[in-house]
Amino acid sequence: MCGNTPSDEHQQTHCEEDIERFFAQLLCRYRSPIVNLAYQLLGDRDEAEDVAQDTFVQAFLHLKRFRGQSSLFTWLYRIAVNACRMRLRKRRPLPLSDVHRPDETGFDEQAWMLKQQVDEVLRRLPQPLREVLILREMHELSYEEIAQVLRIPVGTVRSRLFTARQRFAEMWKRTEGEVPEHKADAH
Repeated sequence: MCGNTPSDEHQQTHCEEDIERFFAQLLCRYRSPIVNLAYQLLGDRDEAEDVAQDTFVQAFLHLKRFRGQSSLFTWLYRIAVNACRMRLRKRRPLPLSDVHRPDETGFDEQAWMLKQQVDEVLRRLPQPLREVLILREMHELSYEEIAQVLRIPVGTVRSRLFTARQRFAEMWKRTEGEVPEHKADAH
């Protein structure tokens, strides 16, 4: 990438500026999608922010090991998914109502409640199914990109996605019967 000649201080400074500029662009472009992915997998905004920070620190530390066998985008997603998996292994299951309701004027309560229901059903899916469903439907990754991120064959992606969609639909039908009274009155 850059010459590491200690005697050439100007070259080294130029390299450091290039790397800083590169990572600033990386952060600008991918921070929000990484935070969203982590939030969808973990269900906790603070942990999602921590995972995003960890993801970019790991990417920075291991950039020299990046061989370009996948896109930078899928490499970052892989780091983030792995960080989420490690956090999930270390903690007890998340309460299903961890998300706080915003206190904003002009707030669409029906949309917010629908999102809460979707998040709740997603959290009930087994982790491998939740991962493929989130990566495909919410982050719009191709099957090949999902395979690279999760390091599984494309056929496994297709199979898990089919199963995830079926289970999500079954669970969604069950939650429709659990609609609290105040939601039904809002229609």
